[in-house]
This record gives sequence, C-alpha cells and structure tokens, in this order.
Amino acid sequence: MATVMTDSTNTSLSGRPPATLPDLKPEVLLVDDEVGILTVLGALIEDMGYVVHKAQSAESALEILRHKSIPVVLTDIRMPGMDGMQLLRHVRESWPAIEVVMNTGHADMGLAIESLRLGATDFLTKPANADLLEFTLRRSMERAVLRETVRRHTEHLEKLVEQRTRELLQAERLAAMGETVAGMAHAIKNIAGGLEGALFVLEKGLELNKREYLEQGWGMVKRDVTRVRDLTMNMLQLSRPMEIRPEFIDPDRPVREVAELLASRIREAGATLMHASAPQPEALLDPEAIHACIMNLATNAVEAVEEAIQAGRMDHGDGRVILHTECAGGYVCYIVEDNGRGLSDEVFASIDDGMFTTKARGTGFGLMATRKAAREMGGELVLENGIQGGVRAMLRLPLKH
Repeated sequence: MATVMTDSTNTSLSGRPPATLPDLKPEVLLVDDEVGILTVLGALIEDMGYVVHKAQSAESALEILRHKSIPVVLTDIRMPGMDGMQLLRHVRESWPAIEVVMNTGHADMGLAIESLRLGATDFLTKPANADLLEFTLRRSMERAVLRETVRRHTEHLEKLVEQRTRELLQAERLAAMGETVAGMAHAIKNIAGGLEGALFVLEKGLELNKREYLEQGWGMVKRDVTRVRDLTMNMLQLSRPMEIRPEFIDPDRPVREVAELLASRIREAGATLMHASAPQPEALLDPEAIHACIMNLATNAVEAVEEAIQAGRMDHGDGRVILHTECAGGYVCYIVEDNGRGLSDEVFASIDDGMFTTKARGTGFGLMATRKAAREMGGELVLENGIQGGVRAMLRLPLKH
C-alpha cells in the first residue's frame, strides 16, 4: 500500500510555485510499477503545482520522453523488466539535461548512492516525506531552469559572436577591397611606366635605326606583358573560390614542371637552379594549384637573385635557386630557397599583410594568391630567412595516399 508522510502543521515547504520559464513548465514524469503509488504520489505532486505524467514501467517512460520534453523524472529503482538504474542510464545518454530523482526503499540505499555516481540529481526514500519531496522537486526544477537559462544565454552569445564575426568579415572584405584597388592601381602604374620606357627605347631605335635599341625595347615590352598576365591570373585566383581538383600524382611533379619552365630564365639571371627530391609514393594532390603556388614562389626567388646581382651584392653566376620536395609526417613540403638579400626584421613584422612585397615593382598579389591557395588546400605557407641568406618559402600540404 502506498503511504506518504506529511508534517501535521504544514504540507508545503514554502507555498511558492515551482521555478519555471515561459516554455519550460513545471512538469514531472513519475515512474513506478505500483498503481497505488502513481495515484497517491501523483496527486501530492500535483498539489505542489506540477503537471504530472505517469508511467508504470521504464519502457513506457522512455516512450513518453521521446515525444514530450519533461524537465524532471522521479523514478522507482526496483521495477520488473528495465529497472530504475537502467532508465537513469538511458535518460543520461539521450536527454542529459533532464533531472532524474531516484525513489527507493531503505534496502536499496547502495543502489541509490550508485545512482548519484551515474548522474542522478538526488534520491528519496520510501515512504515519501511531503516536505522533503517538495524540496527535492523544487531544487531539481530550479536546476533544470538554470541549465536551460545557461543554454539559452550561451546560444544567444554564440549568435552574437556569429553576427559580429560576419560584420567583422564584411568590414575586412571592404578593407581588403580598398587595399586591393590601391594595390592594383600601384601595379598598373608601375607596368604603365615600364611600357612608356619601352616605347621610348623603341622610338629611339626606329629614329636612329639601331637594332640594339629595338631589341632592348622589345624585351622591355615582353617583360611588362608578362607582368600584366601574371597580375591578371593572380587577381583571378584571389577573386573567386578555388576549386580543388585532386588526383593521384608524384608529389614532385609540379616542382619538376616549374624547374623546366624557369631553367633558361634562371641561367640568364646569372643563377644556378638546384632541384632535389627523393622518390615518393603517389598522393592525392591538386597538381595545377600546387604548380601555380610554386611558380609564384620560384619567380619571387629568381627576381630576388636578379635584384641582388643588379645591385652588385653578388657576382653574376653566384645566384642560387633551390627547389626541394619533402614528404614526412603525413605532409608534403615544397621548399623554395634563394640566396638574395633575405628579409629584415621590419619586413617580418608586416609579412602577414595581405599585399606584402619587398620588390620595387612588386604588387603582393602573387604571395597573397599563394597564401589563399595554401589555406584552401588545407595547408600553410611559411616564409623565413634561409641559413645562408636569402628567403626560404615552405608550402606545407596534407598528404592523402
């Protein structure tokens, strides 16, 4: 027979209604295999201001919870079939925010204590004491309200962070757009200046009928046309999302291709090309994207050597451009080194700027496009000074065999 112990002077602990939120009502799922306890205990809990849902088995309780959100569960421990301990485990796994109170006889105190270890909020002993029952349910409901309030605040903060992040990204895009326009204007101005110089030399060649001037002027035109092409390709890379097209290749293939394309220019610049790599198994990589990145880095290396020779910092023939491929630790590293002037401390301070360049006629678009491509391929670009001077650029990408 179901019994409930009450204080003869007061059947309510405080007379205050249970804690609640607009869409989190004070509801309790009462689980017991004895109909008498469900009836008597259910009526008492309803008098405390709760909506009571009843289940005669743990299986029925789980079915109710699958269809309705209830903040507090009060369950007996010993029941036929699935017992209260198993119900507690299921609730903790599927609905961790629900507060579970165990209702047990004195003989089950060991199980009651074990239930706390498994995540129960509290436990009550039979027969129920009305004041202790109200206190336990009130505290459980307050915990549920607090948990839900924290969840909502956290969700609100996450949305605020997302909104502020979007606003910051938009501001950064606008700033980057202004920087890009300024960079484009500077680059086009440099190229236009070069073309004007070329036209002057060509006109003098025609005027004086000197083949030497004509060849020099034509070489200047070809150089500036190449710069226009490179600028256009880099701007296209920056302006649109990169479509990664991986295929199984020898990781060193893009490096060999770049080495072949730049071999004659490197010789003309007065430098030696050194290409080193060990045989590697094929890996899933984007050969075109990697080729574009290495071409940008190698071109920078060649120009650094050219500038050093023209400035008299090294003799013609002493320049070096090194291309190297390494595979280790699940990554492939493409390394491009030169023995030009290297990077000063001031340069290192601004090396992560979007339009970074140290060249007098540089735009920064090439390095910016290479960084973007590295990120979109899941890798990174690292720039540092080499051991023997010059710059060491490393493109590090994840390997998939």
